[in-house]
Amino acid sequence: MTPDDAPRVSAERLVGISVRTAHIIVTSIYVGGRLWDVPPEKLRLWRDLTAATGTALLISEARHSANWPHQGRGLTTVAHIGALLPGQLDPRLAKASPLAAMLIGSVGSHLPRSLRKWSVLRGKIMP
Repeated sequence: MTPDDAPRVSAERLVGISVRTAHIIVTSIYVGGRLWDVPPEKLRLWRDLTAATGTALLISEARHSANWPHQGRGLTTVAHIGALLPGQLDPRLAKASPLAAMLIGSVGSHLPRSLRKWSVLRGKIMP
């Protein structure tokens, strides 16, 4: 394969890959800080960057299909975000909550297509 034969990457795909990569990096720093008991005020920047890149990723992913909210990929995103709430409400869950969110996000990102695109409303795989 020559460079002329190589598949082209759209600007939209490149942005999506960049946002996902940034989200993984800042989330890793934030969760690592929580696990190592770094004071919350020192993690504020990383928490905010995690939220910002997560929001950008959510927008990027949701734009792919109007079916996204009721598919496996949308539902795992809701569970991923929802896993963060207990840690905000109860300091005893400050470590477990972001770790659970990270695990859900990782599993959700690697689900097979048949589960990611399965619609609970339609009972079948939807685009």
